[in-house]
Amino acid sequence: MDDAEFCVWSHRAADWGAEYRRSLRRRPVRAQTAPGAIFDEIPASAPEAPESMEAIFADFENVVMPGITHWQHPRFFAYFPANAAPASVIAEQLVSAIAAQCMLWQTSPAATELETRVLDWLRRALGLPEDFKGVIQDSASSATLAAILVMRERALKWIGNKRGLSDQQRLRIYCSDQVHTSIDRAIWISGIGEDNLVRIPVLGEMRSLDVAALDAAIVADKQAGSCLRALSPASVERAWAAPTISRASATLRIATVSMFTSMQLGLARR
Repeated sequence: MDDAEFCVWSHRAADWGAEYRRSLRRRPVRAQTAPGAIFDEIPASAPEAPESMEAIFADFENVVMPGITHWQHPRFFAYFPANAAPASVIAEQLVSAIAAQCMLWQTSPAATELETRVLDWLRRALGLPEDFKGVIQDSASSATLAAILVMRERALKWIGNKRGLSDQQRLRIYCSDQVHTSIDRAIWISGIGEDNLVRIPVLGEMRSLDVAALDAAIVADKQAGSCLRALSPASVERAWAAPTISRASATLRIATVSMFTSMQLGLARR
């Protein structure tokens, strides 16, 4: 594909996306295909030679699209509905065109500094202390895992990664009984073990973590030989009392998940 073709197909993809958004309401929410139907439409072997963009685009429309569940549909209410605002779609087009790998400051100074500033906007909006810092994770699951790994290392005085966990004291993690299954997965992956996940009941219509129950669980664990290493009940209460953002961009929502995951989990040693 040369520069001229890239321009043509970029315009065509943008036009297709705009028409797709306009037609969403008329489409069925869920794919109307049977399991395996799309798989059977795809050749068993990869093509030996390049195919034209016309053929590729035709496959996209005729093979892929019938098997799509439309997450941006106005009647889609599962998981994370309507999570791609038109402005964010355009942002994705720009990001894909640049195709930067933003893992370090020197690989993309603008990405690093923009992320740092936006997260500070979020910190201010939530009323969090100035020493709160963070990075954007790609999903709630990875944000949860990152938070648990950091708390695990903090509880082990930063030696878990170096020496392993086999000869370390057992850890305890506290969470509400309403948390996502990503908490369980993070417990498994981090090596802490699900027997050490203490689920705390919630209260009221907002299903807020019961601070008194958390306090009692921590006291019981300390009496059994555990030593609290992370959030106290008071800090959890302050965190959940902080103001939230009613409408945030996708970037801010990801950061919110990361921060609140950190705040609703407590870690102790036993």
